[in-house]
Amino acid sequence: MIETLQSLRIVFALTVMLAHFSYAGIEGKSTGVGPMFFMLMTGFVMSRSYGAKVLDGSFEYGKFLLRRLFKFYPLHLLCLLIFIAIHRHTLEMADYQTLLPNFLLLQSWIPIERFYFSGNAVSWYLSDLLFFLLLFPFLYKSIGRMSGKNLLRLVSGLLVIYVVYVSFIQTDDLNYWLYIFPPVRLLDFIWGMVMWRCYELYPMAGRWRHPTTIELVLIVGVVMTIITYPLHNRWHVALIHWLVLIPVVWVFMQGDRHSGWVSRLLKTRTMVWLGGLTLDTYLLHQLVFAVIMSNMAKHDIQLPYLVMLLICLTVVIFVSYITHTWFVHPINNRLLTLFIKKSK
Repeated sequence: MIETLQSLRIVFALTVMLAHFSYAGIEGKSTGVGPMFFMLMTGFVMSRSYGAKVLDGSFEYGKFLLRRLFKFYPLHLLCLLIFIAIHRHTLEMADYQTLLPNFLLLQSWIPIERFYFSGNAVSWYLSDLLFFLLLFPFLYKSIGRMSGKNLLRLVSGLLVIYVVYVSFIQTDDLNYWLYIFPPVRLLDFIWGMVMWRCYELYPMAGRWRHPTTIELVLIVGVVMTIITYPLHNRWHVALIHWLVLIPVVWVFMQGDRHSGWVSRLLKTRTMVWLGGLTLDTYLLHQLVFAVIMSNMAKHDIQLPYLVMLLICLTVVIFVSYITHTWFVHPINNRLLTLFIKKSK
């Protein structure tokens, strides 16, 4: 585990939670950086963890998919059940029909908002993730053997294809075709794989000068992409964010060696612990927000925006910890015992 990247996951999960937090007339604003960071990170981590096995022939495709599914699918089902429980009085038969693709993690393939944002809306990310995992070994067999020149050709070719696609696509739902559609978001996953291959080919030696300055510049870059997000139009979803997030991952994946002030903060036990709860906070936060807001409205309680935000984030972390400790972790271990360890 690279501690700096582990901790960064909760930082980018926070951007997602802030985007979905609306209270006292202040609406949350989407930024796009959170899911993109997770997709980049997944490509990087899968390549780091399984790339060598893919290339030497020891990779076990079935066990790989089961291990990854066991990490997120039980929590996905739990969140779906919680969603139904929260909204049971308002759900109609048509709503339940949209939940079937969600249950099967196929919702992001349906270009209709009530389908791809059905149930626990953020689970569209899991639908895309499943697609990436299915393709991973086949993609890495090529990328994992590429030279620097071939990687440059691959990246250049994909960028040209993406620019042409974004330039000429005509639709009333750019959010789907640029932000949700799995083949388009596959590019984020591929960049992560390419970054790992680049690191294998060109490992950094020694220590950087002024690492804290480099880290702070990157943080400013991320903040600027968030602030200017509404101005990017159709380019905001990926191309501009890539220019910032790829260097972020590249710098902080070497944070153990080039330890600036930000890296030292990210390596604290608290940040690493929070990073381990990222998936739980990501999937649970909207449900927790809904329950809290509903109870506040029922009892006619009004609090200042920042106080309410702090309460909601604290409850999300607490619920995520309880869920991870008493549900996700035990269920994952049980499934691994039943389906992976018994088959050895």
